[in-house]
Amino acid sequence: MNSKLTQRAWLAGRFVDFLLHSGNRYRVHSPFLYSLIGEVIRADKPADGGEEIGQIRQECLKSKEIINKTDFGNGGIQGHGIIYPVRLRRLVMTSLTSPRHARRLYRLARFIKAERILEIGTSLGLTTAYLARANPGARIITLEGCPELSRKAREHFKWLGLENIEVMEGRFEDTLPKALDRLGSVDLVFIDGNHRKEAMLYYYEKCLAHSGNDTVMVFDDIRASAGMEQAWELVWQKQEVRISLDFFFTGWVFFRKESSKQHFRLRYI
Repeated sequence: MNSKLTQRAWLAGRFVDFLLHSGNRYRVHSPFLYSLIGEVIRADKPADGGEEIGQIRQECLKSKEIINKTDFGNGGIQGHGIIYPVRLRRLVMTSLTSPRHARRLYRLARFIKAERILEIGTSLGLTTAYLARANPGARIITLEGCPELSRKAREHFKWLGLENIEVMEGRFEDTLPKALDRLGSVDLVFIDGNHRKEAMLYYYEKCLAHSGNDTVMVFDDIRASAGMEQAWELVWQKQEVRISLDFFFTGWVFFRKESSKQHFRLRYI
């Protein structure tokens, strides 16, 4: 209990600091960023097929199904998976990207016209489905360590009629290099798995080798812990990162060489 209270107090303090040192689109002068904020970040229009994806979410929330979740994150990069039972509805309530943030990723994929998309952390596949709807012609590879979650995600993709998604099952450290080799290069990377400092930095470096000038990387839960926040600080300060956007819970990085080095904390949480 004390550790949970300590974590909540730390997060509350970090949020206050964020509010004191953040702004809105009027701090941004780049035409590219101004368009990005207007068309992707501030806008929240319905996504194509969003109602069907929302229906799956509601069905999972009502489900009494219990799955055996395999979690490699708690064991570290070199650790073994931990298996424990969890209710499907609890996963939806505590672990999934919110519909609003999933729609934002959908708009981002459309805005940058992403054709090669990598997701690290499939879970139930709902965010993956939004990315697939953004560009039905895109090739998407999503990585999931848990066999039961992989099974559920594949069921959802089949029900939605999505055929441009490949699920690779296993430890991310084993599947990530293979996925990157298959894609060749990546336009959009969404990192939402194994929320540990070392893992986040490892995924960044691996994906960087397959990134180009227009690649965008999105990191989820950048303040899930002090270690994750430290990893985020290290990433956005890297020389090759030209633009970084901090939305408190998520962070986006761009490698546009035509842009000067810029970092923004934006209150579009």
